[in-house]
Amino acid sequence: MKKKVLIIEDEEILIDIYKEKFSSEGFDVSLADNIKDGLKVTREKKPDIVLLDLLLPDENGLAYLREKEEDENIKPIPVIVMSNYSQKSMINKAQHLTIKDYLIKANYTPSQLVEKVNQYLT
Repeated sequence: MKKKVLIIEDEEILIDIYKEKFSSEGFDVSLADNIKDGLKVTREKKPDIVLLDLLLPDENGLAYLREKEEDENIKPIPVIVMSNYSQKSMINKAQHLTIKDYLIKANYTPSQLVEKVNQYLT
């Protein structure tokens, strides 16, 4: 059975790259480009893991994490934050909202991101 990944990202080029890479690695990929849609897809598809960008057009990813934590049906789904936002205070806030990891996007190739996701799914 394919592992399901939800990618919440608003940069078109990254969406295309991540979707292609995860699909080619055998994942069932769902996409959202804002918090509202991300929460909707999380509730509907129950992905095995979520990749979450923090800087999104409507609200930042912390809003997604807070709402996810309040919903017992999706609370256990692991989240990896992937952002180029490296301010220590933001990283600390995200870590207090029970994320699995906080990755600086610029430091990870798509292949390395797939490897990281696989580490959390095994």
